[in-house]
Amino acid sequence: MAHSHQASTVLPAESLSQWTLTDPTSAHLHQIHGYARAGQNEETPIHFLHGNGFSALTLSGVAAGFPTTHSLILTDVPGHGGSDQPKHRMPDWQGMAASVTASLKQQLQAQNQSAAIGVGHSLGGVITLLAAARSPELFQRIILLDPVLFSPEIILAQQVMRATGVWKRSALVRSVSRRRNRWPDAEAMLAELSQKSLYKDWHPEVLQAFVDSASKDVDGERQLCCDPRWEGAIFGSYPRGLWHAVRSVKVPVDILVAENSYGFIAKSARRAARVNRHIQWHSFGRTHCFPMEQPQQTAEKIQQLLAQ
Repeated sequence: MAHSHQASTVLPAESLSQWTLTDPTSAHLHQIHGYARAGQNEETPIHFLHGNGFSALTLSGVAAGFPTTHSLILTDVPGHGGSDQPKHRMPDWQGMAASVTASLKQQLQAQNQSAAIGVGHSLGGVITLLAAARSPELFQRIILLDPVLFSPEIILAQQVMRATGVWKRSALVRSVSRRRNRWPDAEAMLAELSQKSLYKDWHPEVLQAFVDSASKDVDGERQLCCDPRWEGAIFGSYPRGLWHAVRSVKVPVDILVAENSYGFIAKSARRAARVNRHIQWHSFGRTHCFPMEQPQQTAEKIQQLLAQ
C-alpha cells in the first residue's frame, strides 16, 4: 500500500470532522462522540476504539498511518473524551458495545457503507470483539491490539470481588480511582504526564493529542474527561459473555499481543485461537501501550494483516 507522506504523526485536526449522536440504546439519551475522516474512494472504512482512561484521538497516530483512500471513524468509549458517562454505577461492557455498535451503524450509513474494519486497543479491543460477535454484519474483520481478554478464571474472580465489594479495595482500582484529575492548565498536564511511566514512551504528538482530547477546561483548570472513579470501576469490572463472544465470533479476528504486557493476555489469545478457527494471534509491540508508543509501526503491521 502506498504511503501518503504526512509531516504529522497524528491526524491533523483540520482533516477530521467531529460527530455526536444520541445513543438509541440508552434510556438516558446519552451522547456518543467521535471523529471521522472521509475517504477518497470505496475502500472499507476503519473504525478505531481506544483503551480505558484514554480517548479516541489517542489512536490518531495509528489512524494517520492509513492512506487517505480509507474513511476513518474514531469513537470515544462511553465515559471518555466527548462521550457521556453511563448513569449506572457498574460499568456494563456489553452496554458499551451496544452503544458503540449503534453509533458505528449510523456513521456507516452516513458514508453509504455497510461494514467496517474494527481496530480496538485494550478495553476497546474487547468492546470491538463483543460488538462483532453481536453484529457481524457491521464488521468485515477485526484487529485487536493487546485486548484485555480476561481468562475465565479472572472473570470468575472478578465476579466474586464484585459480589462482595472487595473489588473496591484492589490495588489497581484504588490507585486509578485516586489518580490526579486536574491541573492548572494543559501545559502543566502535558509536562507531568510525560514524566509518568505509563506515558513517558508515548510518541510526543500522540501524548499531545491525548491531552487535547481526553481533558477539557473546567473552572479555570484542566480536567480529565474520564472520571478516574469510572476508569477504576471499569478495571474492577468484567465483560459478561466474553468467552461466548470469543467462541461465536464469525468474522476474521487478528490479535496482536505485546511482549511486555499483562500475562493473561497472551494466554487468553492462544486459548481464543484454539477455540475459534476465525481467530489468529501474533506477537507485536513492546508494551501494552504500543499503539501510542509505536503508532507508525502499528499502522504498518495492521496494513500487512489487511493485505494478506
